[in-house]
Order: sequence, then C-alpha cells, then structure tokens
Amino acid sequence: MPHHCFHDDASLSARLADDVAAALTRRIDAQGSASLVVSGGRTPLPFLRELATRPLAWARVVVLLADERCVALDDAASNQRMVRENLLIGAAQAASLLEIDATAPDAALQWQLQLDALPRPFAAVVLGMGDDGHFASLFPRMPGIAAALDPAQPADVVRGLAPAEPQARLSLNLGALCDTDLLALHVTGPAKLATLNRA
Repeated sequence: MPHHCFHDDASLSARLADDVAAALTRRIDAQGSASLVVSGGRTPLPFLRELATRPLAWARVVVLLADERCVALDDAASNQRMVRENLLIGAAQAASLLEIDATAPDAALQWQLQLDALPRPFAAVVLGMGDDGHFASLFPRMPGIAAALDPAQPADVVRGLAPAEPQARLSLNLGALCDTDLLALHVTGPAKLATLNRA
C-alpha cells in the first residue's frame, strides 16, 4: 500500500482533501451519488475543514461515521456532532449525514439497516488510528475483535468496547471499511507512526 509523509498538518490535510474529493467526484460521475466514511477524534479536524472547501456536488454526497460513541447526538464526545460542526459547513452543508441514535437499545441494528441501503462501494473511507493501533472502534482484545477484523465477514455494524470512557461504541467492521474505492489511514505524530511501523 502506498504511503505519503508530510512535514505539517496543513500539507497532509490539503493532499488528503484533494484525494478524497477526486474519489467522490469519480463515484458521483459513475453512479450519481457517493458515500464518504470518516472517523472521529481530533486528528481529522483540519482535514474535514479542508475538504469542506472543495467544490463538489455536495447534495449527492452521503457522509457516515466509521464508528460512534454511545452518547447523545449533542454530546461533546459525539462523532456525529464533530462532523456536523467541521465538515457540514459552507457549501458542504448540502451533504447528507447518516445519523443514528447511538444510545438506543437497537442502535446497531438501525445503523446496519441504513448501511445496507447505501450504494457501495463507498467512494472513500478515511480512518484514524490510536496509539494502541486501533482504528474505527475496533480495539485490541475487545470481545468479538477476531470476527470484526475478518475481511471475509459481510459488512456489519459491531459493538465496540474502548479502554477509555465512554467505553460503549458502535463500529463498522473490516468488511464494511474495505468496501471502498479509496481507503486512507490518516496518522499524525511520532507515537502513532511508531505503532504503524511496528505493525
């Protein structure tokens, strides 16, 4: 898999935004719409703000999360809130955000039904990575991790368990995350680079 190194966040964010915008445009041209999967946390914020400035047919774009914390939509820890505040701004407000109530007892099922209704492959999936090597909410040694990381499993929404609060998470499995035209792992900082190199 090709990798690219950048000296600063601005350069990385601009290049990643260009690549994702191109992937979205290709998928829109091919099938009339496109789906984009993004991650939560602090790392993607400059990239999301940069992507929001790209001239796209945003009304034809559906955005969804790679994972979500089981908190209310307006909670400061909500990935959906983060996307609304940092990507769905300006012209990008025309995009649709696939929202779920992650606190509902049947949240995983509801998300799965929405996932099944989306055309795939996704145009792009942009993942972050933690210092421990987790991506989305697929954490080392959590219950069910082997099945969630099996690429032969069909696209699914699984329950994740983080080592930090809020622990309860929902996540796309590897089968869903890999069903994409463009798969990018967005990594910043020496600690995460060291983890990636060890992997």
